[in-house]
This record gives sequence, structure tokens and C-alpha cells, in this order.
Amino acid sequence: MLGQLNLWGKNKVEVAIDRLQSFEPKEGYYLAFSGGKDSQCIYHLAKMAGVKFDAHYRITSVDPPELVRFIKTQYPDVALDYPRDSDGNVITMWNLIPKQTIPPTRKARYCCDKLKESGGEGRLTVTGVRWAESPARKKNQGEVTIMRTGRVKGVKESPDFTRTDRGGVVLANDNTESRRLMEQCVIKGKVTLNPIIDWEDDDVWEFLNDWAKVPHCSLYDEGWRRLGCLGCPLSRDVAMKREFARYPKYKELYIRAFERMIKNHPGEIRMANGEIATNGGEMFAEWQKWCTFGG
Repeated sequence: MLGQLNLWGKNKVEVAIDRLQSFEPKEGYYLAFSGGKDSQCIYHLAKMAGVKFDAHYRITSVDPPELVRFIKTQYPDVALDYPRDSDGNVITMWNLIPKQTIPPTRKARYCCDKLKESGGEGRLTVTGVRWAESPARKKNQGEVTIMRTGRVKGVKESPDFTRTDRGGVVLANDNTESRRLMEQCVIKGKVTLNPIIDWEDDDVWEFLNDWAKVPHCSLYDEGWRRLGCLGCPLSRDVAMKREFARYPKYKELYIRAFERMIKNHPGEIRMANGEIATNGGEMFAEWQKWCTFGG
């Protein structure tokens, strides 16, 4: 529960606020906002903490319409950013698939890299990443992940936190060993702060409903557990079929993208049964199977 106190007499909300205040850069945070419950938490926590930040929503072209409307209505101050290539052209799922010449799958998640994870380069980025979202994440990561040793740009030495021998950063008032609150990606020049990394789902809903007292996207009330890209290869088969039944136009857009992908592919595309893919509909059906079985 959020109100439960730790060894330092602070609840989870106060600890999250401490984390945000301890690492605040002079130029302010780049807050990655998706419109989902977790990003709502970090947005309102940043407000409560009184830290400087600018929030950004990446327009992926495949988010549910209800989610996009919710963001525009409830969070008008959030910047709407279009992902762009090196030439400045807008990237969408529909022009990305043909260029990649393979569908996005669990193992080939180029869509996340191009559509969602860019932005905030050179900034200290705040996200709503949590352990509870993924068993693998909880097992393999703690509270601060630093992908190289050395100083973290924009973070000054402070008695409020200590550094590990691997270059990690752990706040003094966090009482769980091997936690990780910050992630640094050397390739992208991005440092990421995850202030609610140790929150459970119940903590998130308690904060939104009882502490911040703000509305959430209506899709949650319809039983959706996660909000994000329609047709995401990480979704369960049942969820993917439900999404395409509700939003048939998105299914059509995927099939058209697969049509162009087949034309652009340097060689033949053979499906699991050995037949050569000749149209987007066949490729779409095959792709759904790949997603289901972790292809």
C-alpha cells in the first residue's frame, strides 16, 4: 500500500518525490508520457514534487483513438511529437514495415525503437517503467541500471545517494539492495529515471484515484490491462484479435503495409508451411501466428 512507511518513515509517494527531487537537472526533465496509468503517475508526481519538466507523447500512428483523445483532452500541455527519420520525414508503422521488409515480432522490435523510444536524447528522461510490468525486468534489474561506469551527466554528488562500484546510483533512503532507479544508454546518449520502479498495480490505481484524483483512459474500464500500439507483437493472441475486431481499419492498414513489404523484400518470403507469401492478407495471418508463438 502507498501509505505504508519504510525504515525512514516515508511512504511510496514521498520516496518517489524524493527520487525526482534528488536528480532534477537544471534544464528540467524530459518526461515520457504515453497516456497510460503509469505515465499519468509520473506526470502528477512531478507536479507534486515541484520539479521542472516538459512532457512528451510520441505519436506512433497505432495507438487506440480513445487514448489519443484522452491525452489531448486531459493533458493539453503534453507536447505531441512525431518520430522522424534522419531526413526529417515522419515515421509511421505503415511506412516503417515496408522499409524494414520484415514484420515486427517479439525478436525484431524495430517498431519500438523507431516509434516510441526515440526522443529525449541528451536529456534526463523520466518514465513510468515498473518491475511489476515484467517478471524478467524484476529478476534482471534493480533500481538503477547504468550501462557503463563513470559519472552520470547532469547528476551532482550528493549525500542523498551513493554510487555502486559498477557506476550505479542508489538513493540513501531506499532500503532494498540491488535496486535500480536510473538507466543510462550510451548509444542514444540518454539517461532514464524510473521513480515508481517498485510500485505494484494497486499502488498505481490508489495514487490516481485517491491521491491525485484524476480521470484515466476509458479503455481501462472496459477491461484493457495495457494501453499501447494496436497489434503489438508482445500482446497475447486473444488481445490482438480483440483489437483488430474493434478497429478493423488498423487491420486493413497492416495488410496494406505487408503488401508493400512483400514487394520491397529482396527475395521470396516463405511462410511456415513452405508456401511463398504472395499477398498481404496471407502475410498478416502468418504474422499473427509468429506473434503468438514468440517469433
